[in-house]
Amino acid sequence: MRIDRVISRIATFQPRDAIYKVPHLARRIGILVFDAFPLSDVSLLADVFRLANETHAGRFGGAPPVYSLVMLSELGGSVASSCSLRIWTESLHAPLMNGFDTLFIAGGPGAIDARRNERLIARLRAIAPKIRVIRALGEGRAVLARIDASFLRGGLNPAAAALRLRRSLPSQEVGSAAVVAPSEALVAALKLVKRDHGVALAQQISEHSAPGAWDKLGLVLDDGESETANSKINTAAHWLRENYHQPISVADAARVAQMSMRNFLRHFKTQTGLTPSEYLLRARLDASCTLLAQTDLPIDEIAQRCGVPRGDRLARIFRRRLSISPSDYRAVNQRGDNEK
Repeated sequence: MRIDRVISRIATFQPRDAIYKVPHLARRIGILVFDAFPLSDVSLLADVFRLANETHAGRFGGAPPVYSLVMLSELGGSVASSCSLRIWTESLHAPLMNGFDTLFIAGGPGAIDARRNERLIARLRAIAPKIRVIRALGEGRAVLARIDASFLRGGLNPAAAALRLRRSLPSQEVGSAAVVAPSEALVAALKLVKRDHGVALAQQISEHSAPGAWDKLGLVLDDGESETANSKINTAAHWLRENYHQPISVADAARVAQMSMRNFLRHFKTQTGLTPSEYLLRARLDASCTLLAQTDLPIDEIAQRCGVPRGDRLARIFRRRLSISPSDYRAVNQRGDNEK
């Protein structure tokens, strides 16, 4: 991994863009850091989600990001890493700290001190029920233990997985380079990507970040899940993304997955966090946003290209989901592009 490139991206990252520009189109990922946080862990997390966004955009013609990364600290502002490089963060006490899909709690010496910070712990306890998954790395597990959130249920313990991976990877050579066991940060991030977008994308990112390690890493990420059901849901989700412009239904997707409607609905929601109908609607909404921002096509034509029968129906979807009309969305985003 080119860590200098990742560090540059983190150092110049403006989290407010992630909060206000794409709140409805991307899964919001928060990374809570403390003084002297390990930059390598945060860099790995950022690189995984960057690659996921770039790959998704390549597959779907410049589609909006699937992940929106927000750096957090208790008070906000500049926070120094273990190597003294500073990054800008949003305050955990800011009013818009709801709606996160996942929160990573970084480690480091500051995390050990943070577990005794009652104001911080109270804030985390308040927002934790609104966050789907919380993952703690290294010393951050002490903070997670204080907030008493059982968000690892049914999920992967990244520390245990990383330890199993190190034990399963002796000094193995691939070409001229030794396979380096990925850290628990990489394991945790790839687990999330696999949950949202399937094994293929997780493997592609793994080979970029830890070349040659997938044979073992794939087994660690499996974590006892039913690959048969997961594979079927991944196939159906991919089919929905590829055919959103057609007049398709949830029943069609269930047939693609070769599952009963009841099992399909249950597994799809568990694996993606969305119902199939919501997933399809988001695919159509993502595509509509892209066409509005990048073309001058009429609203009615954009609606039809994205599987929505009429422009007025697309307008209702935009107002309900984004609190903005398609025309206003186009004006804001095209003006933003022109100002760059």
